[in-house]
Amino acid sequence: MAVRSSAQSRNLARKQRDKWKAKRIFSIRAPRNPWHYKKIGETIGENEQFIEGRIFQTTQQEFDGDFTKMHVKLNFRIVEVVNQDAITEFVGHAHQNDHIRRQIRRYRGKVDAVIDVVTNDGYLVRLKPLIVTEGRVTSSMKKVMRRSVTEIITTFGSSCTYPALQKAILGSDLETSMVKALNSIAKVRSAVIAKSQLLKSGVVSSEGPTLDEIHAAEVKAEADLKARKEAAESEVEETSTILEAAEAMESISEKVSDSSSEEITDEKEGIVAVQEEIDYQSMTVPQLKELLKEAGKPVSGKKSDLIERLTGE
Repeated sequence: MAVRSSAQSRNLARKQRDKWKAKRIFSIRAPRNPWHYKKIGETIGENEQFIEGRIFQTTQQEFDGDFTKMHVKLNFRIVEVVNQDAITEFVGHAHQNDHIRRQIRRYRGKVDAVIDVVTNDGYLVRLKPLIVTEGRVTSSMKKVMRRSVTEIITTFGSSCTYPALQKAILGSDLETSMVKALNSIAKVRSAVIAKSQLLKSGVVSSEGPTLDEIHAAEVKAEADLKARKEAAESEVEETSTILEAAEAMESISEKVSDSSSEEITDEKEGIVAVQEEIDYQSMTVPQLKELLKEAGKPVSGKKSDLIERLTGE
């Protein structure tokens, strides 16, 4: 038995790691109609052959932002690869089992059915409605409810296209019509399409924007977003500059007020010092009265009173 050397093992490991360099990232896009090639995720692969046929699964909350449908899983199958874009088709959805189990409780009734519908563009789709009633229902009532639901879904599905059926499945119009029809039989707590499955594809619709138009719109949206970000950043910079200038002016005004108050204090201290340097005791009463008149102070009283008024003691 041949034993590999350490150099051969390293070369073999290097070759295995180099396979990742050949892989590319592909953007997964929803169908053209009715979802306008919406980007829903990414996948990695070496070439188109390994990408086609993959099933990409996401939640409805991630797909259209409806947080009330976070328990709904959507399945898309990649049918075509154009450059770096993997085009998909909607192949069905399903409610999570734990969510369904939470809806069904004791003293509640459950009615389910399996309905195959052919749309007017040739798609064969299997739908599984689930009805939960507020109270228990008899077998005869279940038959009537199942017959009514089958009629509603078959009539609607055969009269619309597969894109319209997709919107109805993910929306609430079909569920609302089911609830209205069943409430006359028994009080319904919820009526939903719990699962759907595409059994056979039909005529692919050519309506909606092309992939080039979607790319141009995405480039424009990115440019607009970048411009808005730059404008917001410039506004923030201008605001910060204005705030800095205001702070600088405030600090200058504070310094000026401090310096002016210091000057006033110095002047008062100088006046007091000058007053202290004058020898009022050696002056006569008339001289003191003249000084008081100039200062606008009373001139009545004794010499000691006049000196006190002049010195401010």
